[in-house]
Amino acid sequence: MSQPIVIVTGASRGLGEATARMLAQMGARLVLNARSSDELVAVAGRIRSAGGTAEVVVGDVSAPEICERLIQTALDRFGRIDVLINNAAVLEPIAPIGEAARDDWTRHMAINVIGPVLLTRAALASLRGRKGRVINISSGAAIHPKATWAAYGASKAALNHLTSVLALEEPELTALAVAPGIIDTEMQALIRERGKGTMHEKDYQRFVGLHERGELRSPEEPGRALAVLALHAPHEWSGMFVSWDEERITELVKQHTSA
Repeated sequence: MSQPIVIVTGASRGLGEATARMLAQMGARLVLNARSSDELVAVAGRIRSAGGTAEVVVGDVSAPEICERLIQTALDRFGRIDVLINNAAVLEPIAPIGEAARDDWTRHMAINVIGPVLLTRAALASLRGRKGRVINISSGAAIHPKATWAAYGASKAALNHLTSVLALEEPELTALAVAPGIIDTEMQALIRERGKGTMHEKDYQRFVGLHERGELRSPEEPGRALAVLALHAPHEWSGMFVSWDEERITELVKQHTSA
């Protein structure tokens, strides 16, 4: 695939930024999205300074007009879309089901589930023509329940199911849901800040302990794996929920990078 056109949401920091930078190094031309304008523009600037190509669309993927603008920007600027990476997500509400506010649930699902649906739907015509890929960033929380994480776990489980259905409905595409593992991002900082007294103490202390011992993984490694999957994931994997560090993915990364 010569200079693939890739959309990455949630690209202003953490995993999204790491994935975008790796994609640029691999020759992809990018359309980046996030809610934070200054940080997103800075990421795009760094990519351009390194010789890459990156366009920016600022806004929340829960807004249909932002999803439409993101897709249209890719089509207007590059004429096609080869890959869509749905990475933008929120963790909150961190609260028991009996206490989480309705509005918090609604906003959570709008960002974590409806946004990826709207983007995928809008990108389908171009993706079909390119036999493209949709990479949905999932989580181990989709299959391992945690108290007070009902919204997050439910949204990621929904994303896994949507990925499986997309693979059935769009057999020319390659759709994957990928768990990136526990990485050192602002979401982890939020867990440490908001989880005390809300999460089960054992779960909370596990995350705190990983941070204190310096055991949180950098976003760079899973970001590299996501970039390789975005450009080279085998079609026969379509519909699967995978972890970024599975042996078959590690081997694929070795094939396509020097790392």
